[in-house]
Amino acid sequence: MLKKLFVCIILLGTLQVYSYGQQTRTEIQQEQKSLQKELDELNETLSQVRKTRKLSLRELNLLEKKIKARQSLIESINEEMEDLNRKIKKYNAEVESKKKQLDTLTSNYAQSLVFAYKNRGKYNYINFLFSSNSFNEAIRRVAYLKSYRAYRETQADNIKKAQAVLRANIAKLEDTKSEKRIAAGQQNNQLAALQSDRNEKDSAIVDLKSREGEIGKEIAANAAKRRKLQEVLRQVIRREIQEAERKERERQARIAKAREEEARRARIAEQQRVLKERQEQLARQKAAAAAQKDNAGNDVVTTHPSEQGAGTDKETAAATDAPKKLREEQKDDVDAQRIGRSYNVLESTEKTLTQSLDFEKNRGELPWPVTGGFVSGAYGVHSIPGTSLKEENDGIELTATGGNTTVKSVASGTVSVVISDETYAVIVRHGKYFTTYSNLKDVAVQKGDEVKAGTILGHMSTGLSGVASVFFMVTDSQGNPLNPMTWIKGR
Repeated sequence: MLKKLFVCIILLGTLQVYSYGQQTRTEIQQEQKSLQKELDELNETLSQVRKTRKLSLRELNLLEKKIKARQSLIESINEEMEDLNRKIKKYNAEVESKKKQLDTLTSNYAQSLVFAYKNRGKYNYINFLFSSNSFNEAIRRVAYLKSYRAYRETQADNIKKAQAVLRANIAKLEDTKSEKRIAAGQQNNQLAALQSDRNEKDSAIVDLKSREGEIGKEIAANAAKRRKLQEVLRQVIRREIQEAERKERERQARIAKAREEEARRARIAEQQRVLKERQEQLARQKAAAAAQKDNAGNDVVTTHPSEQGAGTDKETAAATDAPKKLREEQKDDVDAQRIGRSYNVLESTEKTLTQSLDFEKNRGELPWPVTGGFVSGAYGVHSIPGTSLKEENDGIELTATGGNTTVKSVASGTVSVVISDETYAVIVRHGKYFTTYSNLKDVAVQKGDEVKAGTILGHMSTGLSGVASVFFMVTDSQGNPLNPMTWIKGR
């Protein structure tokens, strides 16, 4: 019974391992499909770019992106092949192990049969049964002989089944390996395509070198646009700070006025309390004088102390209760102290403070401002291969793929300004942070609109490039550019 259980456990374990292998292969194949889709989109975008020969710099960026994607695809195929080889080796080892166990059991079983045959005249089943001391013992011996035979037969049958299952699994893996041989042929094609991409990249570099002066002018023109955008952004930030300071001064003035009103009411309440005490004291004195009169027949009309103080209770209650408006105005100060942040006027309200905190909390996890797409212009300073030129970006350029040109806000905030020049730009404030989306052909928001993560701001412009792209920036409250790649999700 125990050995039957052991065989079943081995079979279940084998099936689980095979199932895990299938899941791993599925994930790898899904990754390959995704990479192939990316390559197809890049090829389509590259085809559009090549319609305008002036844009070799953009073409170079696309080729570099293609090379990276193709290398990832080749690595994925290699990983799948290695995984299959490991699985096949393991299953072969298990088959050999089970085969040896089966041979051993079969040999032992054959020896017992030979032994029984040779000794059938001396000690056969009949003698074995009749040598029992009682009828019950004979019954037990019969049951033993049956169970023994059934056990040996079941044991051999289970091992044969286990071997059959393992051989079936190996056959499946061998079939898959055969499929991967085809994939290996495709891999060779990818390697050839990779070399072709590298050759194209080299040609683009030669082209850039021959047009270094023209490319330099293009970089200078783009830099001028960036500086203009930065100046507008700084003006927007200054205006936002001035507006926040004005509102803060008004808020502080309201708080001061409320405090003065509270103090005035407190003084009135104190004066009323003293007056009421004096009136009550005078009333008590009059009551005492009236009590001393005997039966002179003179009636003394007195005023009850509670009536003398009537009309002042409401004013006293209003004076002793701190104005609700003051408490609400002071709530923001309490929150800021609780968080322990350095004071920033752009976070002076609960709303703007919450926006800043949400923006910071999601650093590295903010959604991309585009669906699909890729980084065609990285953040920072970059040398142009084959030339002495350098390009500096205070944001990142994102190029659309798959025809989706929608641009969306990456976080909750308020639209600070919509800029209209050759194209549109939208600047969104997130507390003390700002995001800028430029090179839009249209806009779906206006100044003052409240937006959330995923709110559509507009659509990318194609312009002279022939492909849709957007320039995305992240800026702090001093106007310093921050690397957007450290804020949005990785891909």
